[in-house]
Amino acid sequence: MIRKERKEDYKKTEYMTLRAFWNMHGPGCNEHLLVHMLRDAECYMPDLSRVAELDGEIVGAIMYSRAKVVDGNQEHEVLTFGPLCVEPTLHDSGVGRMLLEETIPLAREEGYAGIIIFGEPAYYPKHGFKTCDHFGITTADSSNFDAFMAYPLDEEKFSKIHGKFYEDKIFEKCDDKEALDALTKEFPYHKPLKLSCQWLHEERLGRICEIQKNTYMIKFWEKELPGKLKGAFYQENRELPVVGDYVTFSYNPYGDSVITSVCERSSVLKRPDQSGHAFGYVKTMQEQVMVANFDYVFIVASLNDNYNFNRIARYVSVTLQGNGIPVVILTKVDLCSNPGRYVREIETLSDQVRVHTISALYGIGLEELEEYLKPGKTIAILGSSGVGKSTLVNCVSSFYKNSTCSVGPFAEGKFAWTDVPNVGEEVMKTSEIREKDSKGRHTTTYRQMIELSNGAVLIDTPGMRELGMCGVDEGIDETFSDIADLAARCKFSDCRHDTEPGCAVKAAIEEGTLSWERYELFQNLHAESDKAAKMKNISKQRKIINKGRNDNGKY
Repeated sequence: MIRKERKEDYKKTEYMTLRAFWNMHGPGCNEHLLVHMLRDAECYMPDLSRVAELDGEIVGAIMYSRAKVVDGNQEHEVLTFGPLCVEPTLHDSGVGRMLLEETIPLAREEGYAGIIIFGEPAYYPKHGFKTCDHFGITTADSSNFDAFMAYPLDEEKFSKIHGKFYEDKIFEKCDDKEALDALTKEFPYHKPLKLSCQWLHEERLGRICEIQKNTYMIKFWEKELPGKLKGAFYQENRELPVVGDYVTFSYNPYGDSVITSVCERSSVLKRPDQSGHAFGYVKTMQEQVMVANFDYVFIVASLNDNYNFNRIARYVSVTLQGNGIPVVILTKVDLCSNPGRYVREIETLSDQVRVHTISALYGIGLEELEEYLKPGKTIAILGSSGVGKSTLVNCVSSFYKNSTCSVGPFAEGKFAWTDVPNVGEEVMKTSEIREKDSKGRHTTTYRQMIELSNGAVLIDTPGMRELGMCGVDEGIDETFSDIADLAARCKFSDCRHDTEPGCAVKAAIEEGTLSWERYELFQNLHAESDKAAKMKNISKQRKIINKGRNDNGKY
């Protein structure tokens, strides 16, 4: 239904406008503030403006206002509209076309000579708009470009209009950051993003939320869309998307959308891909990206026989290498008589690691995780099978679904972590561990992104028996920063901390300020990382050489 906007529509129209432009041309948007202010402006024309309604919801809007073209001392009144917007999940469904077809005849009946707009150059020419250089009209600073277009309503009248185009001053006021922030807070939280792929026109911005084999699922607002890769990914040997990646895609509401590019990553977790071979028997070493664009990594370990300090050290090193903040979550604290011992041990690992002990079954310690589960934050969850990753995800998801507090989980005191049934609605399947060895079964078999109701995001990953190291020297040095600092004070810059004189590392071990076990773990992780990195480089060079061969096997 195309109709005039009513007062009870105002907030719905503004939120739909926010959704339509969010992160399209930069972080967030300001078009919803323009709509908010425009209704009270003298230039606004409510009799020409219209909204589109579908099933009781506002899914489109076109807002008209008066503008002018100035030619010396002569002013010509014209029309402009902006924004013209459509609910993003109804892209390419014809709503915008219907709004134009409904309102352009109304504008012509009012006797206006023409419409001048700033709009998408790939869209408006389909509806009869031409660039303003066809009509001798420029912007206020004498410019012309593809997005500056006009539509004559009366050919004869419009042919006599030349000069510089000016919108009403209200269009400049929507850059007021204070007013914009205040209005944006009235709507559900959405994360503003600054990416080099922005200034999108026909493409849309989404996030990879699930991958199973060669099937990609794209999170686009509330929808999860099936997607396939554009052929250029294979022809140009591009990096393939992983869960957590922001991607641009051509939206297809009736089938597979086409992923066109992967946006730059702020953080990434990688591990060596040994193709199922033991480390000593690997012939070609590749690197596998696990997840991308996270803020924290929950390193989940169980306080039972499965606890492994060395494994946690690996996870911490890989997290720091990938530009994330490591948070060790020790689960099943209800089964441990002395959890403080394990907390102290992990705290000696690195000054950058945070440690929490919890029991998802009884709701113990879960309130401590609230500081990480903030709107816009992404948490990747790593750990071996059976440590309670999926149970933790279920518990957190249930809490944010059931909480009735308006600001934070404890703002009104109506809901507490201990009220959460961890087996109510299972977001992730869970399995029991084997009693004989405390090892778990692989419950999560693929990576999956779960968006919480407050705007935080969880990425669950399959359980890993071991995590290999490849080219993570910086992450290891950050984890063992005390040893790295000692090494920097050695007499020789290439000191191997063996027989060289003036070795600060050896001196610290002899003095007892550095344990041999800690140094040995540091050395072993570096050795493994260096060896895997060399093998990866050999594999890369082999590929380059093979690519250079001709059909006869010659170069």
